[in-house]
Amino acid sequence: MRSIIIPIVAAVFLALNLTPRCPVPVDTSLSRLLTSAPDAVVYEYRGRDAAMGIRIFNTLPPRGTDGGDRFYIAMRPAFPVSRLIVANHGCVSNAILVDVRVAFAIRKAIKQAAMMLTGL
Repeated sequence: MRSIIIPIVAAVFLALNLTPRCPVPVDTSLSRLLTSAPDAVVYEYRGRDAAMGIRIFNTLPPRGTDGGDRFYIAMRPAFPVSRLIVANHGCVSNAILVDVRVAFAIRKAIKQAAMMLTGL
């Protein structure tokens, strides 16, 4: 009986340790941000809105090819930079700091695209 259990335990141990892990979970990243800047406002986009935000994110220099299922814009009132975050399956794929005007423009573009799609 012991000779059967040891390979099973070894297989489970290897499977748990060799699976790719999330380097930075989005929850951790956002909680750190909100702890350090409690006045920050975070906008979360999913679905088509996230795809639109990620498409705009990828056109910013340096051009990227990041994919994901969530897009976040973190802004602080009266602060000159904002953070853009692309997340995939709960992990941060990429994040950059941009000028607050760029963040407002991206937010406005996502909102306009959503209004155009719902108006059809």
